[in-house]
Amino acid sequence: MVGIFGGIAIVMMSANSKVGADSVATPSSFAGPWDPRTRGCALSFVMLYPAVVLIIAVAALTGLAGRELLLLSCINIIAAVGLGLFSGTSGILSLGHVAFFGVGAYAASWFTLPPAMKSFLLADMPEFIKMVEWPLLAALPIAVLASLFIGVVTGLIIMRLRDTSAVIASFGFLVIAYLVFTGAKAITNGKQSLYGLPTQEASWPLVLGSLGVALAIAFFMKSTRHARQLEAIRDDEQAARSIGIEPQFYIFLFWVISAGLVGLAGALFVHVIGVVSPGIFYLDKTFALVVMIILGGYRSISGCVIGALVITVAEEIFRKTEEALSVFAGREILFGFEFPQVFGLTALSFSLLILIVLYLRPEGIMGYRELANVRRWFSPADRSTIDPPKDSLPHYQVSADSVIETSMLSKSYRGLTALSNVAISVEAGKIVALIGPNGAGKTTFINVLTGNLFASAGKITVNRHEATLWSAHKLAGQGLGRTFQSIRLFNSLSALENVVCSVNVKSPGLSRRDADALARAWLELLGLADKAVVLSGNLAYGDQRRLEIARAMALEPLFLLLDEPVAGMNSTETDELKTLLTELVERFGIGVLLVEHDLKMVMQLSDHIYVLNKGQVIASGTPAEIVVNDDVIEAYMGEDSVEDLGLTV
Repeated sequence: MVGIFGGIAIVMMSANSKVGADSVATPSSFAGPWDPRTRGCALSFVMLYPAVVLIIAVAALTGLAGRELLLLSCINIIAAVGLGLFSGTSGILSLGHVAFFGVGAYAASWFTLPPAMKSFLLADMPEFIKMVEWPLLAALPIAVLASLFIGVVTGLIIMRLRDTSAVIASFGFLVIAYLVFTGAKAITNGKQSLYGLPTQEASWPLVLGSLGVALAIAFFMKSTRHARQLEAIRDDEQAARSIGIEPQFYIFLFWVISAGLVGLAGALFVHVIGVVSPGIFYLDKTFALVVMIILGGYRSISGCVIGALVITVAEEIFRKTEEALSVFAGREILFGFEFPQVFGLTALSFSLLILIVLYLRPEGIMGYRELANVRRWFSPADRSTIDPPKDSLPHYQVSADSVIETSMLSKSYRGLTALSNVAISVEAGKIVALIGPNGAGKTTFINVLTGNLFASAGKITVNRHEATLWSAHKLAGQGLGRTFQSIRLFNSLSALENVVCSVNVKSPGLSRRDADALARAWLELLGLADKAVVLSGNLAYGDQRRLEIARAMALEPLFLLLDEPVAGMNSTETDELKTLLTELVERFGIGVLLVEHDLKMVMQLSDHIYVLNKGQVIASGTPAEIVVNDDVIEAYMGEDSVEDLGLTV
């Protein structure tokens, strides 16, 4: 059994290695036929699944636990992995997945419950369902399909929501599902239980096989470029949109797949305990599943498995302890004091357990790591010791007639005008600067130009195609790359993975290893080859600025929009960036729109300058013209600007 499902996982991940995003495991993982992310997921599966089976087998053979507890442990792992696959990858903590647990349970029970029991408990059920009696193996696909269908319906709502709104909506789904379970008496028996399920159908081969399939699917999904893109959305949605990632599809995809996995767990669960009751699929189970994934580390499939095992066993221990202590309730124990009634011990113990673990390890037992990556804990220095790639540098060429223009562009906020009739043109092969005092509207202009904000009036054209109403991800796909005034990276991803996200958007058909090679070539060009596997959030400030540019350039943009790229840099870093920008323009022919307060840099680099003040363009021209413009001197630069900037006119 282990070998069969191990083989399935390896075949799935081998196929997946041909497309998608990449990740980084350890320096040694850059060798071999698979990319590091696929290899890490495959190794984690072939380590984790046999380990779980071995633990279950030892516990069963030695009598440490009963059959029901061990089967429920496996089933809880499936449910926790399903929930963790969505919540860990998207960053949205779902409180509604137990609804899918219930959908799978009821759907399977309709086909496995003996006809006599259905006639007695579900007299109003349609006859064609009432008369069938399938084995659980045949009913499981029905349960999964039912859960997937409900996942599709609810996913169409969830994919449009974020953060707290999505969490509350998921809880709303749980409440609605509970009301349906208790109210649809014809098919659920209302608040009364459906009993008489054939518990013998939940056999060891079926449960362990389902566990293997669930883990294989979870690790497969975790290894895809879709998971990497969703993790980018989780870290910073605005930055993700700026490189062309559309969030809704990825959130929907992982929501639906996780719904199917949790529905599978629900179908198995009720056939172990032999009864279906709506109370099972509500707050207690929700709390238990959430504790499982948080305790183990909800960003890690391995962590979800460990959390499920720990909580399932701990729940049984706490429950039996509570039962044992209740025997002494009301008895005199010392000096006339009676032993108190014990209640809520299990919930209290769960709460204390999760508080202790999160205090010691805020990201859970496994954090973001999978089982195959545990050695990083012991050798973190290895993460930055990869040799620079030997691949050729990236090459593409922007057409010389490419141009981006705005005409009469305006933006207002409830009567407050941020931009007014702004007309700017940026041509390929040119560096155009946009300068002005703080609050002039420069960042607002870039946000409108890149689709993060929509203009109140006016027009944007990209290569003579009107783009005024284009979204951020569409503009990124049409040739606009950008950086941000405040650095926006995907901090839980490595420098390499940040760039791979862009490579996958630009060239989704590239093999994973080719995407990896191209991303590392961009890092080498930007001087970051030796930082490839360092988490972007751990990079030095100047390296983070360059990584933003590398990520934007990996889109192979026609135009690069830089919002104060040297802010916070020292003079050496500034000089290096000036050289880099000049090289990028000369090598690729891109057009650059530079928003910057370092006027010396602006004057040295720019072919043309626009000056913005109070949302309006007050001057445009060459650096020599701008530096002596009376309106610019009065509004922004001051009287000594020519001499201070070392310019002559």
